[in-house]
Amino acid sequence: MRLSRSTWLLGVAALSASAWALSCEDQIIQTATRLPGGAGLGGSSPTLTELDCEGEPPENELPPGAAFGEGEEIASSPLVGTSYGALEGPGLSITARDTFRVYINGDLVAVSESARTPRFVPLSLLPGENVIAVSVHAAAGTPAALLHLDELERSHGSGSDWKLSTAPETDWAAPGHDDSGWTAARELGSAGDLPGCDPEARFPSNTTARWIGPAPGTRGPIALRKVIRVEPIGFGEGTTGGAGATPVLVSDWADLEELAASDEPAVLLLSEGIHDFRRKGSEVADIEVCPSTCSEDPDKTLHQVLTGDSTCASPLVGTTRDDRILRFGSNKTLVGLGRGAALPGVTMDLDESENIIVRNIALYDLNASLLEAGDAFTLTRPSRIWIDHATVKWISDAFADILAGTSAVTFSYVHFDGSNEAECNGRERWATTITDSEVTMHHCRFDEVSTRAPLAQGSQARIHLFNNVFSNISDWAVGSSCEGQVLLEASVFENVDAATRRSGCSDSTSLGLLLAVPGSNLYRDGSGVHLGGEGEEPADDVFTPPYTYAPDRASDALPQVMSRSGAGGPWALSLARE
Repeated sequence: MRLSRSTWLLGVAALSASAWALSCEDQIIQTATRLPGGAGLGGSSPTLTELDCEGEPPENELPPGAAFGEGEEIASSPLVGTSYGALEGPGLSITARDTFRVYINGDLVAVSESARTPRFVPLSLLPGENVIAVSVHAAAGTPAALLHLDELERSHGSGSDWKLSTAPETDWAAPGHDDSGWTAARELGSAGDLPGCDPEARFPSNTTARWIGPAPGTRGPIALRKVIRVEPIGFGEGTTGGAGATPVLVSDWADLEELAASDEPAVLLLSEGIHDFRRKGSEVADIEVCPSTCSEDPDKTLHQVLTGDSTCASPLVGTTRDDRILRFGSNKTLVGLGRGAALPGVTMDLDESENIIVRNIALYDLNASLLEAGDAFTLTRPSRIWIDHATVKWISDAFADILAGTSAVTFSYVHFDGSNEAECNGRERWATTITDSEVTMHHCRFDEVSTRAPLAQGSQARIHLFNNVFSNISDWAVGSSCEGQVLLEASVFENVDAATRRSGCSDSTSLGLLLAVPGSNLYRDGSGVHLGGEGEEPADDVFTPPYTYAPDRASDALPQVMSRSGAGGPWALSLARE
């Protein structure tokens, strides 16, 4: 029986009372219920009969035809995980009317187990171009799908930005396929608009996804395609790493060390979890260190590794050092899969290499009971570097030491956690020093440090900071010295002794230059103190970024950074020191 339009509207009105609110890291969206295919989408709405999913599901007939994947076997892809389920990590939630196949970058990775049954595919995306593709078949009526992709940085819901074809060509699911001739998928309604096809509790309740499908009256299978690009912005834009190389899953230190340092382009993958590559047994180095005490806590003893021509006022004491140094050749991508790969005791050395990407990696417990025994990242004149969704914690020396001549660097969604009981005041002394280099930092979190979060020094330093969060800093946070230039905007300061400091250097009276874009930064808990100059929010004339970017408001960036920064984003694995 076909319902009249008025009867349908009465039924819809009963459903429209519940609109959902998004999770804390997103803005609240009020969603009005509308007819499937609603106004403004072009063409008439499908009838209720075409979209009705009530009754017994049909036999499980996967989308027929070679073009839609008939006869293909599920591929073994390292991008598909097995260690977590729905709502527990990044991946694709999908339900359809009726059956479907799922592809990632051309590989068939999942099929519907039975008609109208939601599936979750644990999924990791690589830097560069990623193609999510689905073939859908309905035994009767209009084929339709509802898709929600959770990625480290954000969530993607299906909508009219997906492409659709009823006659796809060969390799339509692979990257690089020309889909310019495909049509925009037609939005058929929100989750809950198709009775009998509503996703179960395993589907994200806060989804913005829309049911999508073809034009009214279309029968037979359809192909759906969405390209998602994971790319840097800022000075590091254009960094591609090992793009084009076949991804390699690495499981031991010897292979990782060799492949990372090689001259060939490479995409290296580390499985989710802890990879403890630290030295063991006779490989552990015996060293002598200089003992000292904290002036503010005389009962706390520090142990510092002597570097260069430094000397010690006290007798040296013996200890051990068990770190590993991972050195990079050019054109490399290193990605932790799933909820992140953790590398205790590893420091990453980017010397004069070019075009390097490090993503979804945690570096922690690096000689944490010693001082001057390794940075998390040491950048010595590299170029085109992108470090994204990393966690840095319990580090002996600096979070990142960026030396003169380094260029085209972006840090994004990195959590710099300075809490460390081995340090004076229980926090990192000098977080990050950037000397005569070009660096963008956005959506990063500096927490529990004393100072230098970061410090720009030298007349060639150009540091752009936007949408960052600085919290629990016992001295000053962002600094500029010796004519270094800092552009600071749309960032949040919480429980910070001083938000900024401009200073000179030993051989010059020139202060650093710093512009805090007026009205864009958010200062909480008395954090709006600015050292140097007149004590007001700094308003120096600094560089203009040579790239396109669109910062969020500071208040909107705060929950995004708190939820999404660090390896694993909102699903970060727990880290513990041994």
